[in-house]
Amino acid sequence: MNTGQKRDFKARLGDWPHFLLAGHLLMLHVLAFGGWKIPAIRLLWLVALGLFLIWQPFVAGERRISLRQGAMLFAAALVSTWFLGPWLLLIWCGALAAAIGGRVLWTERRGERTGYLLAFGYLVGVTVFGVVPEVSPAVVLDPLPRDIFARLMPLLLPLLLVFPARAPRRRAGDAFDLFYGMLVFLVLAVFVLGALAYMLVGGVSYVESLFKTSLTVAGALLVVAWAWNPRAGFSGVGSALSRYLLSVGMPLEQWLVQLSEESEKEVDPGRFLGAAMERLQGMPWVMGASWEAAGELGQSGERTPHSHVYQAREFSLVVYFRLAPSPSMRWHVEWLLRLAAEFYLVKRQASQLQRMGYLQAVYETGARVTHDVKNILQSLQVLCYAASRPGNPAELAGLLSRQLPQITERLKVTLEKLQSPQVDGSERVDAAVWWESLKDRYGHADIVWDGLPEPDEMVPRSLFDSVVENLLQNALAKRQRQPGLGIRVSFAHAGLMVADDGEPVASEVADTILHEPVSSEDGLGIGLFHATRQAEAAGYSLELIANRPGRVAFSLSARR
Repeated sequence: MNTGQKRDFKARLGDWPHFLLAGHLLMLHVLAFGGWKIPAIRLLWLVALGLFLIWQPFVAGERRISLRQGAMLFAAALVSTWFLGPWLLLIWCGALAAAIGGRVLWTERRGERTGYLLAFGYLVGVTVFGVVPEVSPAVVLDPLPRDIFARLMPLLLPLLLVFPARAPRRRAGDAFDLFYGMLVFLVLAVFVLGALAYMLVGGVSYVESLFKTSLTVAGALLVVAWAWNPRAGFSGVGSALSRYLLSVGMPLEQWLVQLSEESEKEVDPGRFLGAAMERLQGMPWVMGASWEAAGELGQSGERTPHSHVYQAREFSLVVYFRLAPSPSMRWHVEWLLRLAAEFYLVKRQASQLQRMGYLQAVYETGARVTHDVKNILQSLQVLCYAASRPGNPAELAGLLSRQLPQITERLKVTLEKLQSPQVDGSERVDAAVWWESLKDRYGHADIVWDGLPEPDEMVPRSLFDSVVENLLQNALAKRQRQPGLGIRVSFAHAGLMVADDGEPVASEVADTILHEPVSSEDGLGIGLFHATRQAEAAGYSLELIANRPGRVAFSLSARR
């Protein structure tokens, strides 16, 4: 047989695991029913071991073994062949039953699962009818004919080929459930040893002991199955065991409490992440941790060869274990690190939002101050224009003496805004004094003043200055485009209204002029937008109450 044919034969064997299992069970059957006593037949144990090594679900059967591993396997096979006996066969049947039971859990097709269950039942039959009677002469199958079982049971093995099982496409190490396999081994051990104990203690026959022990074990399994997943409101043993296994010595609730504590202590996201990883290092199964986030590196404890890495787009977390972690341990640590990462991302986003809020405050204050400075410059331009015109020097001196102190005060308020970007001035002044100051400031302009503040009435100076400056400057600029434009300013009930009799504001601009920056021919296009936000912050509302030909009016009034 050439190399290609050998390779093809191995591949076919690997694709039919039930064929390998049936061959192994046949060899085991021959040895269990007295064949272990005959030296020539005892050599079948080596063949059985070879078939098992190809079939077993623990390590991929196509892997090559080193010379050292081959020597160790050969030595173990020779030693087990030399000491082969009923007790060794009994232990081997229990281990094989655990391997079959642990693999049933991973089968998805019904036919494949049926084949494994058939092999498991056959193995139980070989154990109770073949191996156990070989342990002691006191174990007798009468009135059951043991010889008939020995001859007829192998006829069931071809049924395994009716339920073919293809080789699993997953990794070989994932095709076996250790917990389920150990449970099957313990149940089989309890069944066999319980039957022997009941036979010796109760003084009954082996067959009667098997029957009663099987009923007892079946009843016990029924009770355990009901307690594992009950239907009467109790959460069940399975739920409690799952919670215990998933906690791995550190419940998720406790970890959330620790993360919350560190989140309250540390404002900086990087320091919080370092503190959280140090908290994780306090677990007995963790030797150290390291992290990298936003260009910052950190490490606590010591590095070991066994680690688990949680990698995200912007950071990575690494936990180092004392021993090699199991898949359930990695799954649990993955969730712990995910929770820490979510807390870190929330703190980082909060920090970014805080920084953006500060930058927005600086931007808005700068834009508002820029607009105020523009208005002040326009007032200075008017004064310079008045000073350059020929006229009565006494009137000019009176105008300058009234206007310059007000301009100086407005510059002072503007500088205060620059020094405190997030604090808007809320100084309240006498409404009558402010109203007279406003009329005096724009006394040179052709404006109609209407209304009179109530006695002892107070208004927020910064807000009213900002709003009236924007409205009047816009109206005066509009007068330059529309000569003869009439402007009226009214004060009534702690409110202010500025109106003109010119063309209305364009409809597409009127909908947004108070809510967002707009393009402007005369200014920056942000004055009324910032004035509206300033009014809302002070408890006032700025509205466009009229927008029709001959009547355009803005109103500033307190919200009710």
